[in-house]
Amino acid sequence: MIEGRGLTKIFASRGKNRITAVDGVDIRIDTGETLALVGESGCGKSTLSRLLLLLIPPTRGEVFFEGQPLTRLKEKELRSVRRKIQIVPQQPESALNPRWKIADSICEPYRIHPDALPPGRQIGEELDRLLGLVGLEPEQAARYPHQLSGGELQRAVIARAIALEPALVICDEPTSMLDVSTQAAIVRLLQTLQQKLGCALLFITHDQGLAHAIGNRTAVMFGGKIVEEGKDVLDRPLHPFTRRITSIPDSGSLSCPEPQEARAPGSCVYYQFCSEKTEKCLKSPEMQEYGGRRVSCHNVSHA
Repeated sequence: MIEGRGLTKIFASRGKNRITAVDGVDIRIDTGETLALVGESGCGKSTLSRLLLLLIPPTRGEVFFEGQPLTRLKEKELRSVRRKIQIVPQQPESALNPRWKIADSICEPYRIHPDALPPGRQIGEELDRLLGLVGLEPEQAARYPHQLSGGELQRAVIARAIALEPALVICDEPTSMLDVSTQAAIVRLLQTLQQKLGCALLFITHDQGLAHAIGNRTAVMFGGKIVEEGKDVLDRPLHPFTRRITSIPDSGSLSCPEPQEARAPGSCVYYQFCSEKTEKCLKSPEMQEYGGRRVSCHNVSHA
């Protein structure tokens, strides 16, 4: 349904420092499935999601949605595609206009795309439907953002995201600012809505427990690259990085130690951290099919 091929994003500052946030990533999300994208903070997960939405242009690579190459479209043409791809952000309070009532924010997509309203339906009727889907009451929709809890705000943002019945919803760490019980409720809500609407989810998280719970497939990201992707990745990890993070008891958030040495040019992205590196790791490995999944490691056959 949506596919990124060779996606790369390099940010260059005025001082000519170049930061490669996303490095040659291939990613695919099929109709109706959930892909959990898991990785340490700062590894490029959010940048990758914005490349898929073309909110930022890729330095290299292409994005295809339903077979259509998006990177070749003009902004006006992209607008009709973007209504099919919506995003649920990490911080809902920053995504809502503080001067608008919650109802106004939820109904904003219908003001931008008036043709999205079903024939004969009024905005008020659609608002009631969306509130029921996400578990909000009409009196909550009459309030302003500062009058709702974090979980209620996230439900409002989810209601706005599904208003146009998108084919794909990108959830960018949507539960990281919530307490554990509210996290579970939001995840259950997303799963229920997915079943009702038939949409696909890209669920971005640094919490491997959440990734394990929600993903049909899991992609593990490190240093701007996807290093392992497929089913049961967190149960039967093959890449050294995935094995390391899943071996830490009761570990939710992912983090990585500081490198002890500079990365050799052209080497594996995990080279300076890996205890299993060999001379051939001085050359960056290609993604290889192995045991029903894709893994980027020269030594995966020995794992």
